Amino acid sequence: MSEEKVDTIIGEDIIFKGTLKFQNSLRLKGQMRGTIESNGALIVDETGQVDADITVSSLAVNGTLRGNVEAREKIDIGKTGSIVGDIKTPLLNIESGAKFSGNCLM
Repeated sequence: MSEEKVDTIIGEDIIFKGTLKFQNSLRLKGQMRGTIESNGALIVDETGQVDADITVSSLAVNGTLRGNVEAREKIDIGKTGSIVGDIKTPLLNIESGAKFSGNCLM
């Protein structure tokens, strides 16, 4: 997803702790700890570091994510992406070089 189509960007210098809720799309370049809930798309950039349980429509991970994830549409793990935790999704795409450690329910 290109930056032109992203509604909100959390920059590299941001550290967010708590519950994050949004409607459309979010690109996360900084750090997040807590819970993320959305009907939209979440993109974790290469600089993004997430330690959270997540429920979203779709997820793209190019950074680091620790936590359990439920994506109603799909999860994409890019070649620089890493997920440690359980995931639940109907569609999963893992690029060569990506890291995933956990259980997957499809």
